[in-house]
Amino acid sequence: MGAKALYNKVSQFQALVSKRGDETQLKAVGKDLYDCLIKPLESELSANQIKHLIFVPDRATNYIPMGALFDGKQYLIQRFAVSNILSAGLTDTDDRLQSPQNTPILALGLTQAKGNFGALPNVKAELAAIVKQAKGTGIYPGDEYLDQAFTKAALEDNIRGHSIIHIATHGEFKPANPRDSYFLLGTGIPYLIKDVQTLRDLKTVHLVVLSACETGLGGADGLGLEVSGISSFFMGDRDRAKAVLASLWQVNDNSTAQLMQQFYQNLAKGTMTKAEALRQAQLSLMGGSGATASTRGDSFKLPSTAGSKPAIVHNYSHPYYWAPFILIGNGL
Repeated sequence: MGAKALYNKVSQFQALVSKRGDETQLKAVGKDLYDCLIKPLESELSANQIKHLIFVPDRATNYIPMGALFDGKQYLIQRFAVSNILSAGLTDTDDRLQSPQNTPILALGLTQAKGNFGALPNVKAELAAIVKQAKGTGIYPGDEYLDQAFTKAALEDNIRGHSIIHIATHGEFKPANPRDSYFLLGTGIPYLIKDVQTLRDLKTVHLVVLSACETGLGGADGLGLEVSGISSFFMGDRDRAKAVLASLWQVNDNSTAQLMQQFYQNLAKGTMTKAEALRQAQLSLMGGSGATASTRGDSFKLPSTAGSKPAIVHNYSHPYYWAPFILIGNGL
């Protein structure tokens, strides 16, 4: 398949998966991409009992949620854990997350309406579900900055000593020029993505979880450069964060809340890699019908939990619900 044909096929696939298109057609296009990208390696994958596929996407392939490729019988995520890297040389595979009690988190969020952006009332519960509270709820110890407390200084001066940075807010990601992309501080002031490049102490951060934003297909030249560009501001070299979890399109609010809750709880068990924790969370969403139509483009909302196993409603089988999140960097 030539470069132009591949780009056209990726565009078709991305439109179908991100807009909740006909799943039969989606599987057919996903099978074409599978035959092009994965099938030539099938025998080696089977012979070596590979369980985790690591991709170095380039140009148009940045837009493919690899786990949603279809082999004719099942989705790729049903066979493998999947993650991406920017390059082998820039990926630190030595670092691992510690047990929850030794994994402090910096959680920052916005609940209030700001300018043209609406309120995010569930973000308060989201942070409470992640950051361990005095009453015993939450998962990881750490610090929480909500609304007016989520300032430029709160972000920049508190990175040191935290293993996870969790940002739940509005954002606008500009595919034509990623350096002009931004997310909102709790004060409503934009924080430019390019300013992340000057953040200190990211070397101590193992994982950055970005709010569920939409990254549009295309760009100045339609070659997918904005995907690697956004992640590289947080990563990029061995003095930066080890991994980033982000989204390729605007996602359903309810399914994302369930997926993120399951991901964090899987991760906290200490028995799964980040890639496997994400895979298991994605698999938990498969198998049903009846999802609501509400979406969230610029934030994810994690429901409050007292640490019990989340109640997963199995009605999000379409890849639109479970495939948007990609793990970039150290997937271990």
